[in-house]
Amino acid sequence: MVDRYFAEYAAYHTDRRNLICHEIGIPLIVWALFSLLELVKFGPIDLAMVVGALVIIFYLRLDVRLALIALLAFAVLYIAGRFTPWPLALGAFVVGWIFQFVGHGYEGKKPAFFTNLVHLLVGPLWIVSLAMPRTSKA
Repeated sequence: MVDRYFAEYAAYHTDRRNLICHEIGIPLIVWALFSLLELVKFGPIDLAMVVGALVIIFYLRLDVRLALIALLAFAVLYIAGRFTPWPLALGAFVVGWIFQFVGHGYEGKKPAFFTNLVHLLVGPLWIVSLAMPRTSKA
């Protein structure tokens, strides 16, 4: 299933400038979301933990290896978010989305999530996959 999602997502991201914008913008957005959602507490648990766990469960259903790597990336971004003042997080969120839309300006295509909202979740996992070394299936 991950291959199908990645193929759909990749069709909207073929221009190298768009890829670079996404490689910057998506981590900024995730970091900002963790920072802002961490402010909503349920005793010792915060909303960032809940949302992050749900996203990782979705990723585990798609690809275990990528999900575990995404979990590590999420942990780093979550910890960074805990120490990020909310105004800076809000700014990072806006800047991240600016990168996304500038990238799609280069691409000349609308963002993938306009046709399928699940692509809002696929984007971060796709970025993780781009950072992984390619393995050949021999």
